Amino acid sequence: MKIGEVSREYKVSVDNIYYYINLGLLVPLRPKGQYYFDRQTLRDLELILDLKKMYFSLKEIHEILSLYRISGLTNRQDIEDLKKIYGIKLDNLHAEKEQIKDNITKLQENISQLNQILPIKPIKTGLPVNMLDLLCCPKCGSSLTLDNVNMNQIYIFNGKLHCDCGYKASIEDGILLTPNKNSDIYDTPDVDRKVYKDLPPSLISLFQKSYNWMVEQINHMDLAGKVVLETYVNAWFFMHNHQQHLDPKGKYIVIDKYPETLYVFKELMEQYDYNLDILFIADSSTDFPLRKHCIDLNIDYFAVNEHNFYHNSFLYDELYPYISDTGKMLGTYFYFVNGQKSMKKLLNEYPTCSKDNFDLSYFMSHMSEHIIDFKDCGYTTSSGNNIGFSFHQDGEKMYLRSYLASMY
Repeated sequence: MKIGEVSREYKVSVDNIYYYINLGLLVPLRPKGQYYFDRQTLRDLELILDLKKMYFSLKEIHEILSLYRISGLTNRQDIEDLKKIYGIKLDNLHAEKEQIKDNITKLQENISQLNQILPIKPIKTGLPVNMLDLLCCPKCGSSLTLDNVNMNQIYIFNGKLHCDCGYKASIEDGILLTPNKNSDIYDTPDVDRKVYKDLPPSLISLFQKSYNWMVEQINHMDLAGKVVLETYVNAWFFMHNHQQHLDPKGKYIVIDKYPETLYVFKELMEQYDYNLDILFIADSSTDFPLRKHCIDLNIDYFAVNEHNFYHNSFLYDELYPYISDTGKMLGTYFYFVNGQKSMKKLLNEYPTCSKDNFDLSYFMSHMSEHIIDFKDCGYTTSSGNNIGFSFHQDGEKMYLRSYLASMY
């Protein structure tokens, strides 16, 4: 039989057959430069396939073939050697069988535990009543009037907000919707959380380094009674993944330009009963209906970068009026070193993007006087097929720097 016939007859790829030949497991004749499989070579292939089914490695299979080839098992010692090889494999398989039984039991227990993590009926939340005092008219700074309210003692689920100056907003399904609706054409709401998918392990590990450093900083903060803000969560949402590290006595504000994204994350966060007061605001601007200087901690995970996708201004320059005099900023900034190809593609994909985006010197020129600590987390040269970094060109280094900054 020729190699193609062998492949079809034994359902083994031609590449695998060549691999066995190169390793010396198969030694077919080769008259006129073309491999020819005689009965003996086919028996060797059949033995290889049988032994593979019994979980023998190719190295072990080569050793067994050698015993057959040396004496055809006419030598008593060769038979004893083969019996020993089979005996060792049999003992190993028995041990693996018991380990597999244990692993099956553990996996069943893990699945059962995962089923118990999510509550049978998630708690429905809304705009926390105790956070109404944080709201004000962004035009004139006056208090807002609330009408047509559907609420309980803890949450407002639906209602209308207005100011005498003419400003209007609404609360729908517990989310505050401002008149500043998104008009950007280069982005879409990530309701399927695709930005979290297709991340290569190296990038996920890099994220984890930054997460760990930021969590360590949070664990040293007293957030009881404090107000924490996070914006641009359509890109990355730090608080969602780290609710367990947040103080239930704190107050949390989450802002994004897409109501659709906020609804998705609101439902996800409701599944975990961390008892956090969270005010969700859909607003595409940085002209928020919030009291000035009410924020004690701003969390930035890619938000500064995301802001520069659509604006030339520096995000904190627009957030500073909302941050208290003793407030802090905790975040992670992404930047390139010699990332000309990536930046060229980024500016092509997002014509509104600032040319200063992903530039550490630009970031530090605005933040150096505020930063009190930082952590260089390393870099990645590949972001995979992730839609969040579609512009990142393989080979160019993208770094992450986590930072802690203060207003004072």
